[in-house]
Amino acid sequence: MAKIKLNLLNIFQLRLDKKKIEYEGTTVGDIITQFIKEHKDKLDSELLSKNKKKFNPQILILLNGRNIKYLKKYRTILKDNDKLYLSYALAGG
Repeated sequence: MAKIKLNLLNIFQLRLDKKKIEYEGTTVGDIITQFIKEHKDKLDSELLSKNKKKFNPQILILLNGRNIKYLKKYRTILKDNDKLYLSYALAGG
């Protein structure tokens, strides 16, 4: 299992009043599952999928700066000291 830091940005940082949380897991999905179980009460339905086991597709999940959509999504394997980032997709001009 890899030890990683989950970095919380924008809405996640505001809701949890934390910037980082450390987790252990084998895949991105392991970490996201742990995070949702621990903090489900602070995450509203806009942020979660219908079954409430994953995030809605608008949530940006980055692994070491790369979007997991272009890797193996939730099945992406983690290594020690990897950095995951959670953010709500924002746009503006």
